[in-house]
Formats: sequence, C-alpha cells, structure tokens
Amino acid sequence: MEAVAATAAPADAEDAHALAGDREAFNSLYRPLFEGVYDYVSRIVGGPDLAADAVRETFSRAWREFPEQGNDVAAWLLTTARTCALESLRYRRDRNGAEREALHFTRVDGDRVPDAAVFDHALAELVWDAAAALPREDYSLLALHVRHDLTPETIAEQLGHNGAVSARLSRTRQAFDEHVSFRLVADRARHTCTALEILVVEGDEREIAQHIRCCDRCRTSMRAFVSPADVLGSLAPVAPARGLQREIFKRGPRSRLFGML
Repeated sequence: MEAVAATAAPADAEDAHALAGDREAFNSLYRPLFEGVYDYVSRIVGGPDLAADAVRETFSRAWREFPEQGNDVAAWLLTTARTCALESLRYRRDRNGAEREALHFTRVDGDRVPDAAVFDHALAELVWDAAAALPREDYSLLALHVRHDLTPETIAEQLGHNGAVSARLSRTRQAFDEHVSFRLVADRARHTCTALEILVVEGDEREIAQHIRCCDRCRTSMRAFVSPADVLGSLAPVAPARGLQREIFKRGPRSRLFGML
C-alpha cells in the first residue's frame, strides 16, 4: 500500500500542476473577452441576474471545451453566449411568464459614433427601443454583426446554417434601419415634404413608410441621419455586476450548468 501511495502522489501533483496551467491559459485567453460577452448577453436577456447566469454558463461551456474551440475564439465564444442567452430566456418564459426586467442601455460611446449623435439622447433611445423590440433571435444576430464586428459569413459558419443565417441577418438589419430611419424622417424632417406632413397627421405608419420609400425628397432627408446600425454599434457596454469577473476567472469555471437547473 505504501508503494502505491508513493507512486500516486507525484501523479496527483503533476495533474494539479497541469490543471493550474490550463486555468492560467484559459484566463489569459478569455478574460479580455469577458466585458464584451457580458454586454452582448445582458442586452439580449434584459436583466442583470439572468445575464449573470447566462455569462457563467457561457464561460463554463468554454472551460469544458477548452482548448477545442478552433482558431476564432471570439466568434465561438459570442455565438456560444447567444445560445446560452436564448436558452435562459426560454427557461424564464417557461417558468415566470414573458415579462423581463426593463433596463436602459442608451449611453453612447463617443469614440464609436459621429459627434452629432453623441449628445442626441432621443436618437439613442429610439435606436435601442427598436433593437429591444426585435425578436431576441434576430437581435442576437444583429448585435453579433454591428456591435461585435463579426461578418455574416463568420456568424453563419459558427452557427452552421450558412444561407439561412445570412439571409435572416440581412433582412433584420434592413428592417431595423428602415424602421428607425422612417421614424426619424417623420419626426424630424416632415416639414420638408407636404405630403409626408399630411400622412403624419393621419397617423398611418404603413402609408408613411411606403411614402418615404418612394419620395426622393424624403429619402434625401433620410440619408442625412446617422445610420441606426452605427448608433446601435456605438452604445456603450453594459457594466457587469461587481465580482462576476473575479468569480469566473479566479479559478477555472465550474463544470455544472449555471442558472439552468
């Protein structure tokens, strides 16, 4: 028995040393991505507690599959975060109804948007309201593209549905840009077009949209505004709860499913 114990101890020490090395490598690779992942997830789920659970689960899955994610770790991690966030929403809806906590995510990062939009709080609120009203699956794709700079091809490759994902992302961005831009023209530039002013008074949104699509003057007005997608991309990251990063990276992420049990 003593001989067995004597030979087992060095192996245990070697395993512990290897595990510590893995954790150090994991933390070095993934810690810089933490804040971006938290912002992405929190804007999908809408509440800090649910966001924290989904972020824990994201990094837990990253730890379990480390280092098998391939070359584009950021893309893998963000698309994994998308899966965890959408799963957490389904879990919450199944048990607590469809209502989610309301948060305001409209602070603009002045380094990422033209100066004219930095102090336009009404524009930031309009953009975020439109983004928050999208189906969560659609918003999660749009955010990967405009807030986290993943190309449609990279997103499709990670999710494994090339044509469908690219087409859905294209439709979502077009609809989002049109919705916000049409609102801006109707609210801020209707005085340039008498026909539009009349339609705004009548209040038929479908007719307003159709008019703006066909009216050269209104389309000229629309081009004068900052791109809604650019404003969405410029919204400042949401700060995570204190201690969450330290909890995840102080030691290797736990292997159980966070918040999903």
